Amino acid sequence: MISFSDIQHAVSVVAPVVHRTPLLTSRTFDNRSGNSVFLKAENLQRIGAFKIRGAYNKIAALSPEERARGVVAHSSGNHAQGVALASRLLGVNATIVMPRTSPENKVEATRAYGAAVVFSEDSSDDRERVAEEIRQREGRVPVPPFDDDMIIAGQGTVAVEIAEELKELDVLVVPVGGGGLIAGNAMAIKHLIPGVRVIGVETAGADDAARSFRAKQIVKIDPPKTIADGIRTQSLGRRPFEIIMKYVDDIVTVTDDQVIETMRFLMERMKTVVEPTGAVAPAAVYHNVLGQRGKKMCAIISGGNVNMKKLAKWLA
Repeated sequence: MISFSDIQHAVSVVAPVVHRTPLLTSRTFDNRSGNSVFLKAENLQRIGAFKIRGAYNKIAALSPEERARGVVAHSSGNHAQGVALASRLLGVNATIVMPRTSPENKVEATRAYGAAVVFSEDSSDDRERVAEEIRQREGRVPVPPFDDDMIIAGQGTVAVEIAEELKELDVLVVPVGGGGLIAGNAMAIKHLIPGVRVIGVETAGADDAARSFRAKQIVKIDPPKTIADGIRTQSLGRRPFEIIMKYVDDIVTVTDDQVIETMRFLMERMKTVVEPTGAVAPAAVYHNVLGQRGKKMCAIISGGNVNMKKLAKWLA
């Protein structure tokens, strides 16, 4: 398991590259939720999501020989863009495996950052299989989306920024896909603000982490059906799961409809464009799924790379 010192080191690595994203507030949001709420706007991060943090931390740590071999990653979208941009910044050749159902805007952005895109079927199993074939055939270094110590440490830099600004906090709310984001940030925030509760959030159609948390062992589900493409993982990574079981207090679910309603509020009232996965944690607070009142809370908006055609359909 990584330590908090690994996250502190990651801060020094990624700070010159990433944006220090703002904390957004809304009195209407507070009144609706019954809490004092801050939204960490990683939708305003480079590549439109937090994923650049872990990807850059991982690739920056590669040896000259490993960089020369190039990297391979698999992702439905935001990790793909994070690896593509980090690779370009560090002069590394990158190939990304993406499912055929990936949002078109995320595929185009990945290519625009200079990475080659290879398509797979929709399941995370098939993405991993194709990426492994490329690794073996071309000798590339894998950059996992979440099950990697350097990735987890890089994602944990979000909470370091939150703690530096808020000083005091009752609850941190984080979306859960493969678990890298919540693992790194749970460890970081528990070290920086003792007593804070960390709550993970998934959609009901992608509840593998909630099931795993209850069972105290990794539970694998069928390919999830949810509009939140960033959390369509079938199971948590082994490394994130170990950290989650030590530092996370609970994992809850929201519905796709609650996510859409929250996206609408963020756009109409807070002038903030958020993708479905990015609205998952705010949705749990906005709809008071947590059952909290009078608390100082922060929810991470993990990304804003939404397909505009689909957005129009969801909001219609």
